[in-house]
Amino acid sequence: MAQPSSTTTSSPTAEAFAAFRPGVLYVCYFVADIERALAFYVGLLGMKEQLRIPLGKGLSEAVLGFPEAKGSGVILMWNTDRTAPYTHGDAYNRLVLRVSDVDGATRVLREASVPVVTEPTDGPGLRYSMVRDPDGYVVELLQ
Repeated sequence: MAQPSSTTTSSPTAEAFAAFRPGVLYVCYFVADIERALAFYVGLLGMKEQLRIPLGKGLSEAVLGFPEAKGSGVILMWNTDRTAPYTHGDAYNRLVLRVSDVDGATRVLREASVPVVTEPTDGPGLRYSMVRDPDGYVVELLQ
């Protein structure tokens, strides 16, 4: 993997916060059709639905994760009352998944008719590709 920029420095606050052993747990975003999204994340990527949470007022969450990656994954939210499509905005970029073989993983998804945004490519110390989920979100596969 690429090393961070040499201009990146830790502040005393960041060093103190590190004592709490932070880590990314989940990324959460809205999807238009939960069954279509589950077909991608569970059916194609192999995540498991761990929990479904009804939040009320038409809102629900499905918590997904890979069985071997304890405590991290994706939370898919949906609103049964919403009829308009979601807009992605310009701040969110992509979900990054670690895989052992980018070329093989990309080939499997392409064969399942998943749109490939970026073919397997070599970067500085890494290999990656990007695909698009059913709601248009980019998922990067990183080796």
